[in-house]
Amino acid sequence: KTTKLILLDSLLQEMNVWLLTLTLLLASDQGWAKKKSKKKVNLFSSEALKCLVCKSLVEEIEFMISKVDPKKKTETGTFRLNADGSQTRNIIPYARSQAHLMDVVDTVCKNFEDYAQATYKSSGKPTIIRIVTHEGNMSPQFGEVDIVPDDELNTKLKFYCENIVEDQEDTIMEIFAKEGENMDIELCSKRSNLCEDPGQPPEEYEFEKEEL
Repeated sequence: KTTKLILLDSLLQEMNVWLLTLTLLLASDQGWAKKKSKKKVNLFSSEALKCLVCKSLVEEIEFMISKVDPKKKTETGTFRLNADGSQTRNIIPYARSQAHLMDVVDTVCKNFEDYAQATYKSSGKPTIIRIVTHEGNMSPQFGEVDIVPDDELNTKLKFYCENIVEDQEDTIMEIFAKEGENMDIELCSKRSNLCEDPGQPPEEYEFEKEEL
């Protein structure tokens, strides 16, 4: 009887060890799976923000151009005399003149102090929005997004804008000299490669909402 008790006790100990080992393995697998599930795309990487800032930059430039009185004109051309003593001068709208566009690129990035980063409630995709509209009203997009706080946001977005303007100043002066469609694609995808070419199939990511 004693031998049977010893054997039974030994068997129970082995079962306990086996159960403990199994429990640890399951816990390890669950921990790995949990860690794997938490791995997600960095929504606001520098690459993502540069693209978002570039697209918003196009909107800001177009708005600044649209605010100029269309009746306001300026002279362009050369002051050099032609062979007959005349000068070749043109009268064009001031809004898209080189003089006004130069003022625009010098001041447009200050507008990004009024932006915040956010994710769309419907998809979790990242975006940046104006906190207030140009008219001083609350952004109508607030109901569609969740704001993602960032202590460096005001300076970060402005910094990215300034870098884009510095690198693409000649391109900006060229393409905004005349009206056109899809300026964001032209500047941000085709000219600067800051955004994916919409003609190419985009990579698919499953965005997760940031924990606030």
